[in-house]
Amino acid sequence: MALWIVGALALLGLGCVSPVQSSGTISSGATIKEPSIINIDEDARDLREAMAGWGTHEDTLIDILTERSYDNRQKIARKYRALYQRDLWTDVKAETSSYFEQVLKGMILTHARFLAEEFYNAMKGWGTDEDQLILCLMLVINNQTLKADVKHEFTLLYKNANLEDMIRSETKGDYGDIETFLVNVLNFNQDTSERFSVESDLKALRSYMFSRTPQITAIVNLLTKRPLNHLAALQRKYYKERKEELHYRIEQIFSSDTEKGLVSLLSAASNYRRYLATELYNAMIVKGTNEDALTTIIVARADKDLEYIKKEFEVIAGKELKMMVQADTSGYYRKALLSIIN
Repeated sequence: MALWIVGALALLGLGCVSPVQSSGTISSGATIKEPSIINIDEDARDLREAMAGWGTHEDTLIDILTERSYDNRQKIARKYRALYQRDLWTDVKAETSSYFEQVLKGMILTHARFLAEEFYNAMKGWGTDEDQLILCLMLVINNQTLKADVKHEFTLLYKNANLEDMIRSETKGDYGDIETFLVNVLNFNQDTSERFSVESDLKALRSYMFSRTPQITAIVNLLTKRPLNHLAALQRKYYKERKEELHYRIEQIFSSDTEKGLVSLLSAASNYRRYLATELYNAMIVKGTNEDALTTIIVARADKDLEYIKKEFEVIAGKELKMMVQADTSGYYRKALLSIIN
């Protein structure tokens, strides 16, 4: 924890800054638990001291950045700039590396900025990580404001690049209907007031799926242009009629990335937190940990509903999330994740 050395600050000519009551808004489902009394000025100074000179005090970075609310982390970043005319994230990035750096990035940047960078990282360089791209979309799918902010941040960060255009560029060609899936999900407004009929959609789906040659694009367009609550109702109705889950039929028809995308969409519609818990489990159960997915989900949901996701995870995995993270990660990366998981 950061120590409040008020007398020492006064002796150094930095002024006597009193600790203040924590004022950050924390969701009931958040795992971030900050002290009842914090000091924004002191936190900013402790962070600077942890990185100044030779060596880095990683424990200080973790103690402060993973134990302050989202609102207060933003205040700390602004105070850091005001005190030192330096950017907190730029300094932390210079002092850390790999997935430990990625965790702290998510703790410093706004949610929109962090996810905009995650979208870009999934597409940069040789090859596109479609699984990570799908996951990023699922993390913004039910928040129109966040989705719009991510698009805006993406344009600001990458030389006026357009997120939709980059997705199209990276997924066109030999990717089946994954381009259609990704673009439709990105652009569909989940808050639409348009009414959809479960009966009509189910009839259309049956026609598309059980024809001699399944109508691939028609299926994708229907499922990606409906609100999540409508897709949940559609799946319940399908199961009632056919005594099988809709995603089983989707898995028979589709393959590769489009299958992954549609199954993710249906899973998110049925139970969003269970979907994310499943993705966390999948990130660690296979040979070789998928640190990108693990980090992105934990960081993106820490201030929102990670506490509830942890409970879903325990049902799926039969063990606590912290236990699997403990076994699958190491070093300061592990310590930072475990602090966020709390």
